[in-house]
Amino acid sequence: MTSGCTNRFFRKLLPSSLSWSMGGGQREQEKQSSAGNQKLQEEHSSAVPLSLGVQHINHHSKEHHADVMGCSYLPHKGRILTAKRAFSDGEIILAESPLHIVQEDESSAAFQHLQGLCKTYSDDFDYDPLWFWCALQSLTGDQLHGAKFGGWKGIDVITQRNLLLLHHDEVHESSSASDILAHELAPGADPILIERLTQIWVLNCFEYSDDPQGYATYFFSSFMSHSCWPNAVWHYSGADHVLRARRRIEFGDEVTISYLPEHGLLQASPVRRFELHDTKRFWCTCERCTGAQDHSRGFKCPRCEDGKVFSRTPEPGPAKDATLMSQHLVGVSCDSCGEALTKRDVSRLVGHEKKLKKLVDDYASCKNGSKASPDLAELQSAEDFIDSVFAQHALADLAWKQLAKFHGRKRRYAKQQQMLGRRCRFHACAYEGFNGSHAWRMESQGDALMRSSVSSKVSGQKNATVWQATSKEDLREACRLYNEAFAILSLMFGKDHEYAAQVDRKRCIAQKAVDALCTDEAASGRLQL
Repeated sequence: MTSGCTNRFFRKLLPSSLSWSMGGGQREQEKQSSAGNQKLQEEHSSAVPLSLGVQHINHHSKEHHADVMGCSYLPHKGRILTAKRAFSDGEIILAESPLHIVQEDESSAAFQHLQGLCKTYSDDFDYDPLWFWCALQSLTGDQLHGAKFGGWKGIDVITQRNLLLLHHDEVHESSSASDILAHELAPGADPILIERLTQIWVLNCFEYSDDPQGYATYFFSSFMSHSCWPNAVWHYSGADHVLRARRRIEFGDEVTISYLPEHGLLQASPVRRFELHDTKRFWCTCERCTGAQDHSRGFKCPRCEDGKVFSRTPEPGPAKDATLMSQHLVGVSCDSCGEALTKRDVSRLVGHEKKLKKLVDDYASCKNGSKASPDLAELQSAEDFIDSVFAQHALADLAWKQLAKFHGRKRRYAKQQQMLGRRCRFHACAYEGFNGSHAWRMESQGDALMRSSVSSKVSGQKNATVWQATSKEDLREACRLYNEAFAILSLMFGKDHEYAAQVDRKRCIAQKAVDALCTDEAASGRLQL
């Protein structure tokens, strides 16, 4: 962990009920914890609607996953999964095959008609055609009786039953889209059932394939709650969904994953919460979203200029949008001089945030060609502005991302590496623990160091590279970055996963380059890779 990072508040926030000690009395504590969990579940059992299928889910866990996790129901939260034994960081918790996979089918007359319906009735269809295709392909053979255009297969009753147990809002009436689908494609299906299945896919699916685009649902994995500081992470192994512990999980801990991508976990709390509500229809109340400080929204102290001031996290409950509110900054104190921000200070900082947001948006416009790329003087001005105001801020990270790209295109590798280094430091400080985005930023910085260390390619010789003798320290730094990135990615996804394997190949090349420059072979500056 980079020194000076201000993210250690998580250790103080975790209540004992979420993280139990497993010292010398591990077995006795497991018995006590198991008894406590069983008592809690029994207390709520009478309030658990049978339609939630908690017993069925637990039977599935015993039959297919060695009973590694148990499902229970909490009135204030719903169904959750808790660990029934301890897991070390990086350990595989379970592997699960898809419950159901649906892909676009451009050769299907039914899918083509669905695409046409979405265009003709665009005011009624709120989602892309694939979402509705997933729902239609989740009907049974009986429900597809009389379906139009042919080519329908239908799923079995058990698979549909498991699908219907996945989370979705209560449906009491069908939408106009579901009514149209029933009339135009599946007249034997209840429009309310189509509505339920559409919601289930929208709220529970995972991306499965890109070409053709496809989604998959997984039964047991779908009952894990979200956290912006999750203790588990999933990845694919073929079609299977593999779940690993991203830090140690104790017996009785709730097992959580992130519904956001890795880079999304680095965003400020209001942005994360709004994104989750927009896509998954809930307002996050995890440790990071309800902690004392938002470590992705930090500024330089306007008083001492040495310390940092961090925004408070938003109040629980709904928010109007993802706006970074000024009220969350009023009265917060510097971690160095202790001075609190005044309303005037806050007004200035929020103004700077808006300016930076516009810069980031303008840089994105340069990418799509609607605006000319900034020159070196403009980039330096933006860099100076960021350095003068922001200390640990997600918007600054997005700006550094764009600055690094601009410098890289012009082969200003020293400036590119500087921007990438700042991104690495932000990712290390804003999120405690292992994060894939941090590893990928280190990989990018290592790549930049390797590019700047190449003197030339040797013509006529395959994979022959001439390294600059003066770049030995850069190559060593690239090795360090690749090693740290590999450690994170191999723990989160396994050593054989493509994420880790790619970094492993790069670190081997970097180490060979260092070794060559330290031997007689380096005198000629030539290394056969």
